[in-house]
Amino acid sequence: MSKRRAVKAKRRKQGRSDTSSKAKFNVKPKKEPKKSKTGTYKEIPYESWEEQALLMWLFELKNQGIVKSIRRADSLLLSDALVNSYVIQLKTKSNNATQTILQPHSYTAEFIVEWYWKKARDKFLWRLGDSTKYDKIFVAHKTEDPEIVVTYIECKPSFDFHGMGRLFKVNQKFCWAVHQLYINLVKKDELFEQTFTPKEYLNTSTGKPRVVRWKTRTLFDYLSNR
Repeated sequence: MSKRRAVKAKRRKQGRSDTSSKAKFNVKPKKEPKKSKTGTYKEIPYESWEEQALLMWLFELKNQGIVKSIRRADSLLLSDALVNSYVIQLKTKSNNATQTILQPHSYTAEFIVEWYWKKARDKFLWRLGDSTKYDKIFVAHKTEDPEIVVTYIECKPSFDFHGMGRLFKVNQKFCWAVHQLYINLVKKDELFEQTFTPKEYLNTSTGKPRVVRWKTRTLFDYLSNR
């Protein structure tokens, strides 16, 4: 055995680590665990950064008396299960049995938002059934209260990961066909650029200015120019 191999074998036996200066510089720092993307904002749960940012936008409107309420959306059943019933014949008796061939399919949007119609109609909303051209940001549904309309909102990132945008379009059509509910697709960057950027979004959690790729404007500026 060479001298070098003998030294290595001795170190392994004694459990000694490499303490050379070169080894110290080659030590890779441990990566900090990723922060959770879920949490609550104003007591409303969110499941992504995009949802949290959208909540900032919605609550700024709520503070100005344009939005009435915000809550998580309920699950919608889009198709029933396909269940087959059959009989198992035994020697002395028979048993009834079932098997599920197709699982039921459900869809859940992110938020249900109630708006004050007169305050939001010229700035944000187009209402179904009004016989006017659709040219606003959100499609809204009438409610029993003529002063209140409601929107159903799905929030997605600007980049379509794993083809989720295509899946949403299918669910969107089924929601309309089965429940006559229109689900609005929102991408925060496009929404903020088109309307206004929430004040709370402009700074990070550490107080530093957030880097954005669009020209920002306040809610006041947006409302004043409409």
